Amino acid sequence: MIKTSSERYSGHESFVCRFGWLTKIHRAIQNDSSILRNDDLAIQTLGIGRNMVKSLQFWAESTGVIKANGDGGHQSGPLGQLLLSTDGWDPHLESLESLWLIHWAISSKANLGAWNLVFGESKLARFERERLISTLNQRGSTGTKTLATSTLEQHTSIFINSYLATVRNGDDTSWCPLQDLGFLKASKTDDGRTIFNTDLSLPIGLSPRVFAIALIDYIGDVSNGGWTVDFKDVLKGSFSPGLVFRLDEYRLRDLIQVCVDELLKDELTFVDTADTQSLVLRPGSLTSQYQIWSGVERHDYA
Repeated sequence: MIKTSSERYSGHESFVCRFGWLTKIHRAIQNDSSILRNDDLAIQTLGIGRNMVKSLQFWAESTGVIKANGDGGHQSGPLGQLLLSTDGWDPHLESLESLWLIHWAISSKANLGAWNLVFGESKLARFERERLISTLNQRGSTGTKTLATSTLEQHTSIFINSYLATVRNGDDTSWCPLQDLGFLKASKTDDGRTIFNTDLSLPIGLSPRVFAIALIDYIGDVSNGGWTVDFKDVLKGSFSPGLVFRLDEYRLRDLIQVCVDELLKDELTFVDTADTQSLVLRPGSLTSQYQIWSGVERHDYA
């Protein structure tokens, strides 16, 4: 599981994960696995500035679109293989279900402070900007380590701007596609304060197969090799599908049932009795598209 002692608050270079970035870098490392080792070549090939290249690499690694290959270069990561390969689910990254999977990867794997706090642990499902900054400061400043206020302010802004929908024109590529999830809403109080809200809502575009991946990933993370997990943990456990996707009990049961009846019919059992509610996974019989998620290591999301 994620350790908050190693949470990250920087690396994004003040840029959100922009429209088109993930497909662009995935395509680039397929052509030249070492492209990110050559700043000038990366700038020329990707058509963006030096700081943007660093930001793009940060987001591509944080989502699992790319990962280090052991030779100083990069290769397709677990999410890159599934979505963006030639025969992937969504090579042009056009569907909402892909965005839900990206959201899952960042919120459950990347160990980013604001994502951990708001989505992974749901400790601030509703918050003011200053409250998020102060809470991150309490978490990130331990012992002799102190985080700069500017770092926390920038990290908070990146988090909010990643999800809060903005008005944009047809030529604008500076926005983050995660805004299309409609996950973060802002409202004004009577005294003029802005409240950001990520409360439970209908997860439009969250497909059963993306949920199945998240469920397999979560069970593999928390079951210590036993491949069994309580239903209540899937609903409300830290970094669980229930919290990260903001699912209520009814919607969660519905998605689990689709997995049991269809997608994971021979691999997943839902034990639902008066005494016990638990899920049992048999990872050895998973098909290839799901198998990788039962053993994905967190370092694949550097």
